[in-house]
Amino acid sequence: MEEQKFEATRKTGKICKIVIDKEGCIGARSCVVVAPEIFKMNEENIAYIINPDASDDDILKMSAEACPVLAVHLYDENGNKIFPKE
Repeated sequence: MEEQKFEATRKTGKICKIVIDKEGCIGARSCVVVAPEIFKMNEENIAYIINPDASDDDILKMSAEACPVLAVHLYDENGNKIFPKE
């Protein structure tokens, strides 16, 4: 069985960390539609990360922005939140 990561560190790009708010995810699948190489849905219909480095920053940011409840959080190398803005 594949490990389900809800937080992952990236090795490339300006976006260095991805965090999925499991409590906030409603299973809309929009992150998977935009970036299927990064995200998948589990049996509980919650998004998880399969490969954080599979796409560039632009695609990753678009996938986070596509989430209707902003459950995909992105951070820079200093731990500052890039998206969503607080």
